[in-house]
Amino acid sequence: MKVASPFPPVAISDRKMQSILCEAIDSHTKHDPGAIAFICAEEPESFITFKQLGQQSHSIASYLNSIGFGHLDVAAVFLPNRIEYGVLMIGIWRCGGIFTGVSFASTHFELKRQLLDSGASVLITDETNLHTAMKAIGECKSLKQVICIRETDKPLHIGIVDYNNVISHRGNIKDDYNFSPHDTALLPYSSGTTGVPKGVMLTHQNFGTMMEFFRQYTTARFLPAMDNAKSWRGQYDYLFLPFYHLYGFGMLYQAILKGTTSIVPKKFNPQNMMMSIQRYKIKCLLLVPPVVLYLTKSSETNKYDLSSIRILLTSAAPIGKDLSEEFLVKFPKARIANAYGMTEAGMGVTAALIEDGKRNECEFVGHIYSIFEFKAVDLSTGVEVPPRTRGELCIRGPTVMKGYLNRPDATKETIDEEGWLHTGDIAMIEPDGMVKIVDRKKELIKVKGLQVAPAELEDLLQSHSEIADAAVVGVKEEKAGEKPMAFVVKKTDKLTERDVQKYVEERLSPYKWLTGGVKFVEQIPKSPSGKILRRLLRDQVNLPQTSSKI
Repeated sequence: MKVASPFPPVAISDRKMQSILCEAIDSHTKHDPGAIAFICAEEPESFITFKQLGQQSHSIASYLNSIGFGHLDVAAVFLPNRIEYGVLMIGIWRCGGIFTGVSFASTHFELKRQLLDSGASVLITDETNLHTAMKAIGECKSLKQVICIRETDKPLHIGIVDYNNVISHRGNIKDDYNFSPHDTALLPYSSGTTGVPKGVMLTHQNFGTMMEFFRQYTTARFLPAMDNAKSWRGQYDYLFLPFYHLYGFGMLYQAILKGTTSIVPKKFNPQNMMMSIQRYKIKCLLLVPPVVLYLTKSSETNKYDLSSIRILLTSAAPIGKDLSEEFLVKFPKARIANAYGMTEAGMGVTAALIEDGKRNECEFVGHIYSIFEFKAVDLSTGVEVPPRTRGELCIRGPTVMKGYLNRPDATKETIDEEGWLHTGDIAMIEPDGMVKIVDRKKELIKVKGLQVAPAELEDLLQSHSEIADAAVVGVKEEKAGEKPMAFVVKKTDKLTERDVQKYVEERLSPYKWLTGGVKFVEQIPKSPSGKILRRLLRDQVNLPQTSSKI
């Protein structure tokens, strides 16, 4: 679709990302030698300055070189969010390595699978996760070294290296390798909610270009809305999004690039987040819908001064109009906007304009980044559809992944011969280029041939005053094909199944009614990025997976 993006063009990056970040660190340190990069949310007396960030990442790189780790070798980081994460990211890159983050919630089986698939030769973890790590590494023949961040004085297993020894290592970095912008730098793994997790190969060009676009976008659009702030320096972030996930990892990179001071919790706690907003006067929040839901619905917010909030950007899953409007009533000085992205695209795909006079930009997910070409195609024929017509969103541009590691067939299924990335998301594109994500192709419910979007029903259910959260899946049924079924977290015991069904029936067409029933649950299972784990909901009632064919 040939519509000019409202965002200015960005040059394609051909530089090492570690060089870009080290230059930024030097600039921040020159401006303020004591500038703090990261503060531990639980222990504010524990922090890392930008100067230490540069020094310690150099030590990590020189140590890794000393054990034979170098260009295009893979280091796996199996940690919760910690203030050391940025040090590790830059240190691995400074010697030409590839960074792969592992979910801290992984079992030893899941960790082993990622270590084997990625071919990691170094594993970095902490004492909390060391037991899981030791159970996983037995069959990982490519693994040469395990490094552990200490939390106690307990003796380490023989062969495990103390992180404190690594960051005190002295030596030169071997950075004279044959660099290409197309070298893989980052290997995040897809969520696995619809299959086996796959390593997404992102190059220095892919992610470097993405990060420069996002820096320019947020500087131009966010700072003016943050009480006309002139610089990112002096601003605070609250980085709770998991760093192993690309959204969280990208925000970590941005914090270093822009020079903000980041509050980093090891484990997300809403009270700690609100306490940090109050203490540091945080103006910009990068969230996922479950946290927006909490801030909107919880009375706990009344115990804290959250009046500093000016910008709330939410991504990873849809947020409904009703919820966003309720949030804005509660936070009258804030603006809220949706964004959309995916790991295979390099992180972000669309962004809101954050225009004057517009406080709520959640009906759409914004405009496509200027670095992409885009179109929506018919689900059956693959032919591009006209504006305001449902179709699968396809994008093409310099940040699209190189491919899935070790999975050429899966790569071909996702990126066609012309370089178009098929997102699997159903979208409608306005004539001016505004994008609305209707639903995931694989999550659509087919009722007598008609398509029902779970997100539409979930948005409606969450607007009910007695419903705290909700999710919808398709239930197999012989005559209709499928029927919508809702899983509901209720606020009061008064709410009945019939109350919920009637609420939908009064507002939506008959084929969207909850004829599959309503099940009350304590919570909706979600991934760390906020996506509903529908597979787990189906498992609760022994339901088969919804077909991916439309």
